[in-house]
Amino acid sequence: MNREEALQKSEEALQDLALDLQSGKSESLIKYLDVMGRFHRYSFGNCMLIAMQKPDATIVAGFGHWKKLGRFVKKGERGIGILAPLISKRKADDDNAEDEKTKRVFGFRVVHVFDVSQTEGKELPELRSFTGDPGKKLQDLEEVVRGKDIELQYEPIAGGALGVSSGGKITVLPGLEAAEQFSVLAHELAHEMLHRGDRRKDTTKIIRETEAEAVAYAVSRAVGLNCSTGSSDYIKLWNGDNEVLMQSLDLIRDVASSIITDLEQVGARELQYVA
Repeated sequence: MNREEALQKSEEALQDLALDLQSGKSESLIKYLDVMGRFHRYSFGNCMLIAMQKPDATIVAGFGHWKKLGRFVKKGERGIGILAPLISKRKADDDNAEDEKTKRVFGFRVVHVFDVSQTEGKELPELRSFTGDPGKKLQDLEEVVRGKDIELQYEPIAGGALGVSSGGKITVLPGLEAAEQFSVLAHELAHEMLHRGDRRKDTTKIIRETEAEAVAYAVSRAVGLNCSTGSSDYIKLWNGDNEVLMQSLDLIRDVASSIITDLEQVGARELQYVA
């Protein structure tokens, strides 16, 4: 796959997603969020490229990175083509920062990564529990919330809501099952990160709720929860055109990636402490 083919496939994936959502279908978005939960550090286009070439991929990395981990690509395996940015450095425009340089993306090139199933060698540490119960991940998520200086309380909520984001404070209804509690907390944290700034006035309640639920779905799947069909019925992300749709997808990816990364860091600190 060359650069032009990769760009075309990414664009086609976005167009197909837009058409499905415009017609009231959310299955394509759910599939994208599933992939994003596994590859949260990758862009929308690269998530789609990975899914199209190897739908069952779980952990991908380049040849050299696998080698550093003590694993080696099996003979005859074909790499998964993704797009990597070409970055140059130039001096900042600010006259007071003559020695500083800014990074600029001036193009893309195709690089190849391999799924863990295409490699062999040293076993990888198991850091996640793939069950229907978040286990310790629920406490980790609470720590992530508090680490962002957001007050977290469990108390009754008027109006029947399971959770509420109040700008610097999250309230969750007590007594929920652990999996539901995790997803509600992720949903409200997404509101705090996405919808408590200047952007709020430029969004509708439908957009805000859809974005928050999409983040919660991706984060919940990333820790191994079996999400109900309620999320697919809830998510109807169609905001008028591809440009707005892409903006929402980028924001969903960025926020979900940030939360997942924070969870991984909390878990890594705990492993180090135990060791």
